[in-house]
Amino acid sequence: MKRNILHIVIALLFTGFASSCSDFLDRYPLDELSDKSFWKTEDDAMMAVTDIYGCLPTWDQDLDINSDNAVMGIKWAAGNMSKGVYDPIDQSWSGSYTAIRQCNLVLEKTKEIEMGDEARKKIEGQAYFFRAYLYFDLIRSYGDVPYIDRPLNLSDVEDITRTSRDEVYSKVMADFDKAIEYLPVEWDAANTPRVTKGAALAMKARAALYYGNWQTAADASKAVIDLGEYELYDAENTGKYQELFWEKTDGCAENILYVQFDYPDKTHYLIGWECFPTKGWGGMNPTQSLVDAFEDKDGAPISKSAIYDEKDPFKNRDPRLEVNVLHDGEEMYGVTIKVKPLKSSGNTGIEQHGDATATGYYGQKWLDPSIDPQSTGWNMGKDWVIIRYAEVLLTYAEAMNELHPLSADAFDAVNQIRRRVGMPGLQNSDATKPTYCATQDELRKRIQNEWRVEFAMEGGKRMWDIRRWGIAKEVLNAPFLGLKMKPVKEVNEDGKEVIVDYILYEGENVQLSGSHYEDHNYLLPVPQTEIDLNAKLTQNPGY
Repeated sequence: MKRNILHIVIALLFTGFASSCSDFLDRYPLDELSDKSFWKTEDDAMMAVTDIYGCLPTWDQDLDINSDNAVMGIKWAAGNMSKGVYDPIDQSWSGSYTAIRQCNLVLEKTKEIEMGDEARKKIEGQAYFFRAYLYFDLIRSYGDVPYIDRPLNLSDVEDITRTSRDEVYSKVMADFDKAIEYLPVEWDAANTPRVTKGAALAMKARAALYYGNWQTAADASKAVIDLGEYELYDAENTGKYQELFWEKTDGCAENILYVQFDYPDKTHYLIGWECFPTKGWGGMNPTQSLVDAFEDKDGAPISKSAIYDEKDPFKNRDPRLEVNVLHDGEEMYGVTIKVKPLKSSGNTGIEQHGDATATGYYGQKWLDPSIDPQSTGWNMGKDWVIIRYAEVLLTYAEAMNELHPLSADAFDAVNQIRRRVGMPGLQNSDATKPTYCATQDELRKRIQNEWRVEFAMEGGKRMWDIRRWGIAKEVLNAPFLGLKMKPVKEVNEDGKEVIVDYILYEGENVQLSGSHYEDHNYLLPVPQTEIDLNAKLTQNPGY
């Protein structure tokens, strides 16, 4: 048993942590940080905390395939969870615990370094933020998890067990409060984009919202609003909303927490993963369910719309639909998208090759027109935004509606987001308009839909939202559909009936394999590798 426990400590707590922020770990391996060659100066401590930034996500937009928003067009890249298979073998938390150990090490060793109080608080504030962020992600994923708040010695390892989610959540909130107290409202230019007071407040609000702690979520999100540091990009709706997802808006005041990229020095392949129109590579394929979630331009759900035309479905819709979904007939990077499943449609058609769209739609949100995929391929330097101000406003709207049904504050917050794309505001004063919300539940559902359309295929929001709202079973077990196509058939010279064309937006929807969800899937299975190493780690029910 002791041999197995030693393995888990080595695997979880003493493994090197890959850095994306500096070459610090190339020079000072983690298992040597405690010797006399390090932890002497303020710069040492700042370098150590800088390397924790590598735990921030930079490639999580495809988590939406674990929801009803999208399927993976690049077929080999569709993970088990997107198919409704929750396998303990697929799970891992070792990287999170490696980063947590680094947080604990910074908090312990910084106390031994002589420096000013303000400098110490800035360093500790970052470590508190990341420890809270990492543990929130762990409990959201697995429920009860081991809680470790100090660098472990070998004599401590036999006590590693799972701590209750509620207890860990309380510690997460306490760490966020420390981060909020210690972190500055803004850093100087040389230290951008480090976490700020606003980022800590916004992440605390996200954690509180997930567990329905409405007052905490409302207070934290309102505190971000009151800082006056952030605003919606193109808040006055001059028609630039789509630019929010292009490189030109990096560093804008809507972005609260982000990972900085700078092509060609630091690049990623977001375009190719979402959609590469010149090759018909289908990365993220929006479902019909997502397409249908966008209201008409008057603010009516299409199921109740007087102006929606199912044979011309992209006309008279919420402008965000065109920002998110690339559909038949559009041109992008010099290629006209044709989705009919015929060879004459070219490589953008449904199932024309292994990476083509499965739904008849492609993702468009990140397709920056300033990038030429013919010359630069997938490479782009778009910052990956983890929290933007729109999330704070929707958090405040949702929490306030739960605390004070149909409150003016809830309407105002959600309507700021709608107004910046020209959508009419939700209201409860004129029952003749499609934006009328007569009850708390009606406003709740409209706010929930606003989460979906504003953050479509962005940071995996939908995956977590359907769980916290308790609708995952309903939406994941329903049939997954693509666009409607009606075949046109003719009899060929051999007397056989063959398909010669398709009429789009008529006939039957494309049927997809979909997903599966059971009640116990609210939590993911504890990684089997960790249970194999330590018998004290129990598995979640149902696995």
